[in-house]
Amino acid sequence: MTLNPSKSQDHLAEGHAADAPSLDESDETRIQQQIELAIYEHRVKPGTKLPEGDLCRIYGTTRGVIRKVLDRLATEQLVDLIPNRGAFVARPSVEYTRDTYGLRRILEAGVVRTLAKSRQQLWLSDVRLQVAEEREANRVGDNGRYIRLAGKFHLDLAAATGNAALNQHLKRVVSQTSLMTALYDVPGTNTCSVHEHLEILDAIEAGDYANAERLMEDHLIGCERQLRLDEEDAPSLDLAQALAAAPDTVAPAAAVAAHRKSKRKGLAVPSAKASSGAAAEQFVGTGKSSLKKSTKKASAKVPARKAEPSKSKRAPSRKTGKK
Repeated sequence: MTLNPSKSQDHLAEGHAADAPSLDESDETRIQQQIELAIYEHRVKPGTKLPEGDLCRIYGTTRGVIRKVLDRLATEQLVDLIPNRGAFVARPSVEYTRDTYGLRRILEAGVVRTLAKSRQQLWLSDVRLQVAEEREANRVGDNGRYIRLAGKFHLDLAAATGNAALNQHLKRVVSQTSLMTALYDVPGTNTCSVHEHLEILDAIEAGDYANAERLMEDHLIGCERQLRLDEEDAPSLDLAQALAAAPDTVAPAAAVAAHRKSKRKGLAVPSAKASSGAAAEQFVGTGKSSLKKSTKKASAKVPARKAEPSKSKRAPSRKTGKK
């Protein structure tokens, strides 16, 4: 498990003051943000166990603080708390991943429509600068920073609407899709496209809300399609095929059955394999010889029965005379 808080601090020191926690924030908030950042940047993979003892040593705090942090992360659906086993980075299913991307399309279509219809677009220049940083991170191969900035683009659009409830909900959903990307993405690919981000911004700036909606929907569909969502769905098990014996062990028995059937019909059925045919003939021959031997033994043991007088002869009749 590589949470590496120092690496998070290095990213924050590169000019991303918006992501840095303030000095007066509690330990719980600071640790939560650092673990979230490690998950967003895919430094901690889905399914990773988060032992309380290890987290206490990493962050130099108590178990009470760590438990509060894990509870918060579980509320954000980034961590699964399993009784008697501990805390694990969440591992969302394929079905839930598809549902979450569907939810993002619904929410973010409304975001770009609202922004395109609005005349207040002072936020655009800051977001464009961030997209430029996103492109640079992709160019130099800083994958962790690129992933974080790509997700932040969508959160900044939601924040520009001024709807706090929407912003909070979308933050949770984007966090979950970042986790899903870590679980299902193809190594060496980037699910978010900088070029598509710029196209969305251009449509918003032009007030073309219909095109902005279409571009955002296509963008999110493209992100989902780059994930390997078909690999978790294992094909349905054919129990008969799974439990079937190897062909070499089944062939002799099948040949014997075919041979007996052909004998009854008076036909000759050639076997598929010579070994199978030989095994069948040997089996049948052995059966016949043993049958003859058993018949001879049985006949030898049974004594010959003496002939009994025929009961068909009538007893001599008495002659009765008439007086």
